[in-house]
Amino acid sequence: MTVHAKLGADVGRIGPLRMADLFLRHDWASTPLGRREAWPVVLRTTVDLMLASLHPMCVMWGPSRIFLYNDGYADILGARHPSALGLPGEDVWPELWDEIAPLVDRTFGGESFAFRDQPLTMTRNGFEEQVWYDFAYSPVRDERGAVVGLLNVTSDCTARVVSQRERDAAIERLRAGEERLAALVEASSDSLYSMSPDWQEMRTLQGRGFIADTDAPSVRWMDEYLFPEDQGEVRAEIAAAVGKSEPFQLEHRVRLADGGAGWIFSRAVPVRDKEGGVTEWFGMAADVTERHRAVEQLRESESFMRGVLAASNDCIKVLDLDAKLAFMSEGGKRVMEVSDFNAIAGCPWPNFWEGEGNLAAKEAIAAAQAGVASGFQGYADTMKGNRRYWDVQVSPILGCDGRPERILSISRDVTDLKAAEEARAVLTQELAHRMKNSLAMVQAIVTQTLRQAKTMEEGRAAVGQRLSALGRAQDILTRSNFTEADIHDVVSAAIEPHRVAEQRITWSGPHLILTSQQALGLSLATHELATNAAKYGALSNETGRVAMSWRVEDGTFAFDWVETGGPPVTPPAGRGFGSKLIERIVASYFEGEGCLDFDPAGIRFRLTGVPGGGVVEA
Repeated sequence: MTVHAKLGADVGRIGPLRMADLFLRHDWASTPLGRREAWPVVLRTTVDLMLASLHPMCVMWGPSRIFLYNDGYADILGARHPSALGLPGEDVWPELWDEIAPLVDRTFGGESFAFRDQPLTMTRNGFEEQVWYDFAYSPVRDERGAVVGLLNVTSDCTARVVSQRERDAAIERLRAGEERLAALVEASSDSLYSMSPDWQEMRTLQGRGFIADTDAPSVRWMDEYLFPEDQGEVRAEIAAAVGKSEPFQLEHRVRLADGGAGWIFSRAVPVRDKEGGVTEWFGMAADVTERHRAVEQLRESESFMRGVLAASNDCIKVLDLDAKLAFMSEGGKRVMEVSDFNAIAGCPWPNFWEGEGNLAAKEAIAAAQAGVASGFQGYADTMKGNRRYWDVQVSPILGCDGRPERILSISRDVTDLKAAEEARAVLTQELAHRMKNSLAMVQAIVTQTLRQAKTMEEGRAAVGQRLSALGRAQDILTRSNFTEADIHDVVSAAIEPHRVAEQRITWSGPHLILTSQQALGLSLATHELATNAAKYGALSNETGRVAMSWRVEDGTFAFDWVETGGPPVTPPAGRGFGSKLIERIVASYFEGEGCLDFDPAGIRFRLTGVPGGGVVEA
């Protein structure tokens, strides 16, 4: 099986080599033509003749219609050169083959053909082009007279055909204009004017209100109607029209009837006598001032929108209907940390999204393709690998037919907002947890206090004092976001209501950080001890003293309360809630023990705990 190079395949970017060089380099052995030195004389002669010609020529040879061409024809192939060399003709011109194949076959059957201004639609450069060509197909015969090839001599006549069509259209417009001139003069709101054959004199001008009228011939019409800086351009266009005797048309500035500046689109045609000589020029000038201003405003608006897009910190993108990146705003490049958009242009946009965001992006694209706008949020990395959380809106861009032709995506970096929402959720959960703990503690205090109180009045007072102590501890915790508190602050707040004289209550120890539970517990214990001291102990007279101290030794926390100088201490007949609170409940917060000693010289309390319970040295 013979393998041919694919049309458009990379051939190493051959520079401006001539076709003769390409013929020498080509691997002809891999084609149906075989090695070049084995070619028949008629083929070599035909190729030499073709390569030597400056006129565009090509050859199709043999049953496979192998395609050969010269330098002149290479330009006709466009992007298909040089890979078209040696391919079957059908592979070289697939878009034309159905049309030219019958002619090719008939030429191989011995017929010759010539065409002029033949219309063709080519896709040689990757897009459709409407072109026109003159070409002639001639059979090439071997020494026995058999047709073995086809020689095509061709030329691109597109420019000539287009020019001719434009000229024909202009002539037709002129003819139609002459027929309708009388009616147009009366019906048109455009200005009408007539000029001498050389345009030196303006004979008449009906300004229609926006340009001043001219009833008498004037040779100073340029100074009257044109600004000095515009006269050069107008003169040049007039000279060109007069020199060719072709219609004059130009959009230019003009002095309006009120003296201001406006814009007109002026077109004039020559009026000829029977001999074809120009006797005058007749023209019309349309007021396009508003349109021109609208164009200027549009330009300013476009410039403004470019500035807006550049200033916005949103990532504004345009995707094609396959969701591939086609455009990204300057602001978008900044927030996405894109240094070279070309590196990501054409990439599938959903691939930038992670996890659920990828699925959400694909769903949003599907909705936009169906003409429905949607939005989602998700994580996507910037081009520098920085993770961001985005709020995204995806909308269809509709074409003139009302169908989606592109997709608009606007992404806003809401990473900080996402972090704040997550922090708020954590805070809410923590607050709920602490509220439950606080309410449980309040419930326990109230229940146990009322159970031990002899009267309702006594219970009410005790509950109020204990809740006040709890509240002071909560105030300290509030400063640290309810997570921890310094032991000095806890002791100072708890003892403050009982400091009736300087130096009667003292405390000392290193700065230690307590957990929230430990702070609440120690505050209640200190309050209970101080209240008892004020009623029955060292603070119930004028000379008693209370000393508190704490330390951390060998990994163990120890807190001491020592009363001296008070009335002799007698152990109580039973233990109330205060004692239980001090010895059991508070001690559990420190994962340690509490010991209350009713020494006759003064009450002593020791609380020990393990730093692993949350106590750390500051």
